[in-house]
Amino acid sequence: MGIPPTPTPLTDLKKRVNELRALIRDLLTELVGPVTLVYDFYREWNGCWKVRVEVSGAASGRLEFTLLETADGALLALPRPLPERWRTHTGIPAGDGSRWTLDDSGHLVPFPLA
Repeated sequence: MGIPPTPTPLTDLKKRVNELRALIRDLLTELVGPVTLVYDFYREWNGCWKVRVEVSGAASGRLEFTLLETADGALLALPRPLPERWRTHTGIPAGDGSRWTLDDSGHLVPFPLA
């Protein structure tokens, strides 16, 4: 089994907003506990989508996510910057169950599963 293709930036947000909201909510609940979220989706100059998320509840603050799509069409919301503990200990789950992280050079790579 080879290395899966790297997810690509999401350029079409149509009909995927609710799926992204649920993915981000599930991710943050897994990593920090129950949270309340406020989303602000916006488009980058290059046409890719991002979202700013205001977090309150078990943790509070603001996170920004780069929105990506796997080769199979699953969504991946990658926090930027990616907290070190998440990068090295948990990875970030995509909608298809795969997990992703950044290597020491900052490249997106599959998270090594135990």
